[in-house]
Amino acid sequence: MNTTCKRCGSEIVKLSFSEEQKLEIWGLIVQDFKLFAVRKIKDEYRLSLRDAKATVAHINKDFGKCHRCNFDELIEENMDCPKCKAFNYNLKMELSFNQEFCTHLEYRLNFGELEDERVQGFWCDGIDYLPIEMRSLAKSVLRVNQEIKTKAWIGKSGQEIYEMTIRFGKESVENYLQNQSLIDCISKNSCKEWLKIEPEKKKVEIKLI
Repeated sequence: MNTTCKRCGSEIVKLSFSEEQKLEIWGLIVQDFKLFAVRKIKDEYRLSLRDAKATVAHINKDFGKCHRCNFDELIEENMDCPKCKAFNYNLKMELSFNQEFCTHLEYRLNFGELEDERVQGFWCDGIDYLPIEMRSLAKSVLRVNQEIKTKAWIGKSGQEIYEMTIRFGKESVENYLQNQSLIDCISKNSCKEWLKIEPEKKKVEIKLI
């Protein structure tokens, strides 16, 4: 079913996205890889280039916030902005693995507790809330794999890029599937019990409760 954007006049194809498609497309939009998003939508939905571009142009980065103006109270998917009349896909993304969680995890990492001379003086300057594979955020995928791989900036300078594997335990899997916060699933015990790092391979592993 098609609709027309009352702001720009473009004809918009109303697409039905699976959870994995929604995550992958949203991830490209958030990272400003719009050309890749256009190509993905064009190929997977067999749209014309014109229709694929129109689709991407009307996908807002943040749920609730119009892609054309500063109105930030959009409450439904596939709706017109009450203020400027622009059509917004307004993809609803309820993710427990988010920037807030990654910030809490970053501050919790204490490499000194590992008592490993190789990592003395190491610290973390950020964890990417956009994983290496966006589809790994899908509940159907997380339920099976029970892990998410992302990037983290670690080292004495805090700027070396590491591959971080976050493994989910029973409680964190349950919280994720129910859209509950993962913050309380970060262990309060010594990092020796749930943090593993291989500086030579630039890899780090986290075990959630």
